[in-house]
Amino acid sequence: MQRRSRERVIAPALRDRLEMIRLSELGWGVPTIARYLGRHEQTVRKYITAFVAAGPTGGWAALPDRPRPGRPPTVTEAHWLAMERVLDEAAARGERTWSAPQVAAWLAKTDRLDGSPRYLGERLRQRKFRWKRTKRSVQPKADPDRQAHAKADLAVLPF
Repeated sequence: MQRRSRERVIAPALRDRLEMIRLSELGWGVPTIARYLGRHEQTVRKYITAFVAAGPTGGWAALPDRPRPGRPPTVTEAHWLAMERVLDEAAARGERTWSAPQVAAWLAKTDRLDGSPRYLGERLRQRKFRWKRTKRSVQPKADPDRQAHAKADLAVLPF
């Protein structure tokens, strides 16, 4: 139990629960454990009772947090993979760099999912995806037809 409570990968709440069980086995009373760990007596009693009721082999399953209820994510793993594929293909072809609002618009158009650009950008960064912003330029892109028309207009003007 001491080895398990010192592992770095366990959550602090689970570490406290393991400590509750360990101190209980050492003969400490529930009020003393609660004061020592800064928890409510009812919380200490709940985890000790659950651990003992589950038995020596199943007691560990009673200690971790249960999955929290709530709305499941609307953007699934398949959506993330599709987004990454589209962004990779566009970068490989040298077409353009997508901005987060453009990714959100693409997702809304293709899968009818409404995700905020900020959320999508943060999740892509968490997935270690290289993310760049589009460059903004004051200089407009040159249109050859408009340039030819403007040169013709200038040629007519007397200087």
